[in-house]
Amino acid sequence: MTRYQVDTHLVSGSMLASSASPTTMVSPIDLSPLTSVRLADEAMTEAAIEAGLSAQAAAEATTVTERATALRVLADALDNRSDELAELAAREIGCPISQAKALQVASACGVLRAVARLVELHRFEEDRPAARGGRVLVRKVPVGLSVGIVAWNVPMFLACEKLAAAIAAGCPIILKPSPENARTMQVFSEAASAMDLPAGMVSVLTADRDIGRKLVADPRVNKVSFTGSTAAGRAVAQEAAARFARCTLELGGKSAAILLDDFKVEDRANELFLAMVQNNGQVCGAQARVLVPRHAAPAIRENLVGLFDGLIVGDPLDPATHIGPLATLAQADKVRVMYAEAVANGAIPIGGAHGIGSGCLVDPALLLSVPGSRIAEEEVFGPLTALIEYDDVDHAVRIANASQYGLSGSVWSSDIERSVAVARRLRTGTVGINSKRILDFGAPFGGFRSSGIGRELGPEGIDSYLETSSILIPDAT
Repeated sequence: MTRYQVDTHLVSGSMLASSASPTTMVSPIDLSPLTSVRLADEAMTEAAIEAGLSAQAAAEATTVTERATALRVLADALDNRSDELAELAAREIGCPISQAKALQVASACGVLRAVARLVELHRFEEDRPAARGGRVLVRKVPVGLSVGIVAWNVPMFLACEKLAAAIAAGCPIILKPSPENARTMQVFSEAASAMDLPAGMVSVLTADRDIGRKLVADPRVNKVSFTGSTAAGRAVAQEAAARFARCTLELGGKSAAILLDDFKVEDRANELFLAMVQNNGQVCGAQARVLVPRHAAPAIRENLVGLFDGLIVGDPLDPATHIGPLATLAQADKVRVMYAEAVANGAIPIGGAHGIGSGCLVDPALLLSVPGSRIAEEEVFGPLTALIEYDDVDHAVRIANASQYGLSGSVWSSDIERSVAVARRLRTGTVGINSKRILDFGAPFGGFRSSGIGRELGPEGIDSYLETSSILIPDAT
């Protein structure tokens, strides 16, 4: 017997039943059966594509006010079920309940409301003087049917950043979340079905990777937005490039937190903890490398060790828990292997529990590491943090930038101007100052190098669902 049963998906404004055989998803808390889900199948996928194509003209004709209103309606509907959704995040992916409402629910509602404000200000047409006489009417028009592939770590936020931008641009969109979030995304779909938009403008298909590949490869899809691993993103990019489909990729990271020599860990301990291992470290922008000045390392290290040693690992439904189970057993096993390899190759565990856990629980660990080691270079997606010492600020910047990734970073100091000066030197998409925040709903978010292509959020996120067209108008004769 499972706690939840999911057999419907949002297609053309209605929750439709899937005829697929049931799949059982287990709870990361104790690996017991959690959800019986009938995933979206190929027939339902085809129906969603056809519905989206049929909705294109009506979607483009919606007014800015209608789009903004729909986004606010969805935000309110999700807000009204925030307690239920926070509990689901704990049960489905192990997100500690103390973090779930802010990270999993409020963030989703926040991006919907932010994009609603942005679209009301967005310039879809601009009348310019032409360089060769006359005028140029520069128009931004919807790219057309879009697909959003949603990762399992913050599913509603990722769904909302893609859905909100598509709706703001006047594009139909099909969201493809992961089976791990089946009940969460069913609740999301129920809320989304209440938006007053053309039927077919929004579909949500919880499905396996085969359906994701089918959607990405379909020639009728004009835009793909993907959030996930760098390896999977590379495959998506190759498929999209083959037919010149527009593509936004939000991929992995190995972000660095640079602690300057005047920073006191005890002043921002909780903020720093969340920056490093929020959501059990399952955040693409986790500050998984902590860089500390060598001459001040002993004092800073002592405070960081105390921070890790004080973390409570266990039941994500317990408000006292800091670190819950990872979302899947496969992910937990991968992190344990990376920990063992790091220690075997010279990394020294100096903070956190060292039993490394069992089942989906993985103990947090602070590892004294060196630049160039695997634990200092590869994304973990778990509660392992590499502590690296630097000689001076120039050295810290070189270490931070010496990465295949470039999604986020942070600088920590009591001197804001000094922090900003260091932040300007980092080759990464977003830099936080004394903050766990890796993004702002009104600012573009995305990565350098292997962390992705394009930007989501902000006006730039809306523009990623628009094509630019120019009308050349001669002077009146």
